[in-house]
Amino acid sequence: MKSPSRERFDDAQRPWSLFALFSVCALLVGWIALSATTDEGVSLLVYGLANLIVFTDAIDFGVRLYVHRRHTAVASELGGGETHLLSIDLAGARGARTGSVRVRPYAIIASIYNLEDELDEFMERLQPYRDHIWLISDGSTDKTAKRLQQAGWRCLDEEVNRHKPGALRHLLATLPPRVETVMVIDPDVRICGRHEGSVVDLERAIADLQRSGAAAACPRIAIERDGFLARFQALEYTLCFMVGRRSLADYGVTSGVSIYRRDALEWALAQHSMSIYAEDLENTVILLHAGERIYYDGRLVVSTHGPHTVRRWYSQRVGWYYGFLRLYTQRTRELWRIGRRAPFAMYNFIGYMGVLGLGLHVLRIASAALLLVSAAAILDGLFALGLLPTGRAINPVAFAGAIGSYLVLAVIALFTVVPRRERAYVGPILPIYFLYVLAHIVPITVGFGNWVALRLWGRRIYRDHYQLREDDPTVPLPALKLRPNGSGTATL
Repeated sequence: MKSPSRERFDDAQRPWSLFALFSVCALLVGWIALSATTDEGVSLLVYGLANLIVFTDAIDFGVRLYVHRRHTAVASELGGGETHLLSIDLAGARGARTGSVRVRPYAIIASIYNLEDELDEFMERLQPYRDHIWLISDGSTDKTAKRLQQAGWRCLDEEVNRHKPGALRHLLATLPPRVETVMVIDPDVRICGRHEGSVVDLERAIADLQRSGAAAACPRIAIERDGFLARFQALEYTLCFMVGRRSLADYGVTSGVSIYRRDALEWALAQHSMSIYAEDLENTVILLHAGERIYYDGRLVVSTHGPHTVRRWYSQRVGWYYGFLRLYTQRTRELWRIGRRAPFAMYNFIGYMGVLGLGLHVLRIASAALLLVSAAAILDGLFALGLLPTGRAINPVAFAGAIGSYLVLAVIALFTVVPRRERAYVGPILPIYFLYVLAHIVPITVGFGNWVALRLWGRRIYRDHYQLREDDPTVPLPALKLRPNGSGTATL
């Protein structure tokens, strides 16, 4: 009988799932053709603006695949079997192409809060790494720390709630001096073994970081198979890691689960604002600005649960983008200096994040509005309501073309960057994945609006759960705090 973890990453393909996918795709293509034949002509300007999200994501997707090949060209020519999972030529960075590696002392650290109800599952997940685990109970009000200590786990019981950055900084100060590498995790993650999706074990990934001299490495984070919404997030996170982070060479972005050189993390947290908003992106900016290197190591997979409900997902995204704008405005100078170090760093941190993510967001809102009107025109025509006068501005082709074009992009991504074992799982949602992408416009706008409103009126439009956690430490914070970066959604 298969274990649950094995089932999550099952290699077996389901032919009926892919058949259903292509059947829906065929129907969608027919729908687009029908819309085009009944069309009276569409303005190229309107069509271009309506498809802005499609065009920018497609261009970004192609650019990132190209630069990843450039970054790892030498290793690929030498036949590096793991090159496609890394953002750099790791063999060259560590000074050797083959041979065994020896891991030096390391620790796995986490800040936990009121985990008593989930403690048994938590201990079971991390049992294989127990000798390396160091925990801090960040002002828990239940018996989390006491139960862990009684079970023989290392856990500091702190009455003061410092939030994750402050708690980790305090915990680092208590680690033995011999520990030179730390892996920061969240309480709900599972470090996947070779039979669960990883190509290498944890100690190999840590040893490679130690030999490379880089400040940090970010593993691939996969979403657990848990509900319909999880399918969309699974594809989203695959794209943001396998396309976004993998393209960044050694100018990578850390996430809530990352491996750090201990002195580098201590330095970053010493300069940190201690806010839980965009905390990992802030670590990245601090380290890269100091001249450090961060790379993506997709050979190691860590799985976690995404938000189960739309409301939780919405609140999470509002917090992400408020934190992003907050950090970008506070550290614009550092980001500019990072961009000047390399052309693709300029593209990612200034062009993609600054110009496209922030500067052109108003155009993205306009694009979404045009698409909604176009979709309404399609429904108006299908049901012969005659409520909307179609023409060059209001035209069904805009929406049909956008969803069709994004479907093509998603299918290309499915067979080029999505691991084979995951294709049958995410495949069925490809025809409507663009709607998920489009839905991001709302929380992004509210997140940005929160930042503006806070400065103009001293209060926010929407109170996300990150704010609740900062204001009231008794409100638990969700474990997953990634800042996606790459094509696939309107992300950071």
